[in-house]
Amino acid sequence: MITTAMQSLSPSYDAATREGPRGTSPEQAAKNRELVKAIKAINESQGLGSTSELRFSFDKDSGQPLIQVVDRVTNEVITQLPPEVTLRAAAVLKQLREGGRVA
Repeated sequence: MITTAMQSLSPSYDAATREGPRGTSPEQAAKNRELVKAIKAINESQGLGSTSELRFSFDKDSGQPLIQVVDRVTNEVITQLPPEVTLRAAAVLKQLREGGRVA
């Protein structure tokens, strides 16, 4: 999986995570900020239990927002939205549309 730096959404999360990848529209940036607020509220309330948290990032290749449920102790990804297989399929389709070959 290729993602940008993952944020656990502590109070010091940075502006890049709130705004998203470069070229994000103002409307999408506003949606991203709302998503970050919701994830932060869930983590602060320990809505997923004391050993798991939500993390928000962007896929490096597609710019798609990623939400992951992560074990706080081991940093193991428990689940991810969208799933890795979806990101890979989108990358292959994009490559095919651009006339590239799939390895």
